[in-house]
Amino acid sequence: MESGRFEGNAMSRQRDYKAEYQRRIASAAKRGLSKSQGRGHARAGEASARPKPVKSDDRLEAALKLLRQSGNQSRAAKEAGVSAERFRRFLKDNALAEWRGRFWQITDQRHREMLVVSRGEVQRRDLRDFDQSSLNGEHLNAVKRFLNSNDAGLLAPFEGKSVIDAKGEAHPLETDPNTLHRLANAGSEVFEQVYRLKN
Repeated sequence: MESGRFEGNAMSRQRDYKAEYQRRIASAAKRGLSKSQGRGHARAGEASARPKPVKSDDRLEAALKLLRQSGNQSRAAKEAGVSAERFRRFLKDNALAEWRGRFWQITDQRHREMLVVSRGEVQRRDLRDFDQSSLNGEHLNAVKRFLNSNDAGLLAPFEGKSVIDAKGEAHPLETDPNTLHRLANAGSEVFEQVYRLKN
């Protein structure tokens, strides 16, 4: 008896592929699309029926930052001023986060172009991911505060630390006070902290 109930439930959950196909074709027709577009295989010269991937903008990036902090997708979208649906598509289309049972797992592996202060130089580097750009941003903030206060203790947390670029090369973060003063006096772009995402 138990096994009969299980088999009945399994059969009731079988997908009706024919009905799904008809619904997809009907939906495409309502939008003025051809059958080939509705099937997802547009002919030459026909536009795809699939929506274009959602591209990054300031509000979506702000929502992603809030999601990292709160783990609540709807709240992050609302606070950033974007619709929850658009934010969900942004995360999915760009493989930025996945729902893992009870929480959001950030999977953002985009490269960020940032200024890196390393080995006595200030250079632009494509950093590997969010964690590397976050560490580098904290270092740049510490450098800025050090140059304003001359408090070398602000640099101590970064001694022996490096950031990894997109090619896997490590760049030791500069913590020598004299070197940082020299770079600042030479007019290096030490204060610029805005990164550019690399696709």
